[in-house]
Amino acid sequence: MVMIDILLASIALLGLGAASWHDLKTREVPDWITYGLIFSGLGIRFIAALGPESWVYFFSAVIALGITYLLGSLMYYTKQWGGGDAKMIMALGVIFSTRPAFVAPAIIPFLAILCINIVIVGALYGLIWGILLSWKHRKKFTDRARELLQEKRMLKMRIIAISCAIVIIAAAFLVQDPFLRIGVLTAGLMVLLYPYLWVYIKAVEKSAMYKHVKPQQLTEGDWVEKDILVNKRVIYKVKNTGIEKEDIQKLIKAKIKEVLVKEGIPFIPPFFIGTILTVLQWNILNFI
Repeated sequence: MVMIDILLASIALLGLGAASWHDLKTREVPDWITYGLIFSGLGIRFIAALGPESWVYFFSAVIALGITYLLGSLMYYTKQWGGGDAKMIMALGVIFSTRPAFVAPAIIPFLAILCINIVIVGALYGLIWGILLSWKHRKKFTDRARELLQEKRMLKMRIIAISCAIVIIAAAFLVQDPFLRIGVLTAGLMVLLYPYLWVYIKAVEKSAMYKHVKPQQLTEGDWVEKDILVNKRVIYKVKNTGIEKEDIQKLIKAKIKEVLVKEGIPFIPPFFIGTILTVLQWNILNFI
C-alpha cells in the first residue's frame, strides 16, 4: 500500500508541476493533464482494490470525486477559479481521497488539510500577485482606486464596517480568554479594513486584469466581460461558464475586431505548493 500511495503522490506532483508551467506560460491547463490525473488515480485505486486492498480504497476516490466536483463547480460558476483549477481539485480529490500510508495519522482528514493548505497558499499567492500587478500598472491602479474611493457606495460600506467593527471590538472586552479576545479583536480589525481591501482588489482588476483581444486569440472558457452586438442584435451574451467554441466561431464570422476579456491569475502553482506542503506533513494552520 505504501508503494501505491507513493506512486499516486508522485503522479500528482508531476502533473501539478507540468500544469503549473502551462498555467504560468499560457494561462491554460491542458485537459490531458487534469483528466489524465483523474483517470490515473481511479485506475490505480481500482487495480489496487482487486488485490489485497479493500474496495474502500477505490470507492473513497469515487466519493471524493463527487465532493470535489461540487466544490470545483461552486468556485468555477462564481468565477473564483477557471475550468482547469476546478478539474485539478477533482484530480487531487481522487488521488488523495485516503491518507497516504507514508503520512502520519491526524485528526483532520488528509484531503481537508490539503484543501486548507491550498486556500492559505492561494491567499498569500494572490496577495503577492496583486501587489506586483498594482506596482506594474501603478498609474492606472492609483486612478482606479481614487475613483472607487469617491463612489457613494464606498461611504455606505465605511459606515457599515465601522458600526460592525465597534460592536465586535466592544464584545472582545467581554471575553475572558486572552487568546480568544485577540481573535475577536483581529476579526473586528478585518471588518474595519474590508472596504479598503475591496477597493484594492477592484482597482487591481480594473487596472491590470482586463484586456482587448481578437476573437482568434480567444480560447474556450475565457471570460468575455460585455455582451457583443452587431447591428443592435446580440450575437454573444455573457455567460458565467465563459465563452464556448461555437461562440468564438460566431465572433470570427461576424468579423468582430476585438472583445474585452478578464484575465485571471494563474492559480495552479498554489495547488502545487499546497500539495507539496501537505505531502511533507505541513499543516499551515499549525503555524498561524
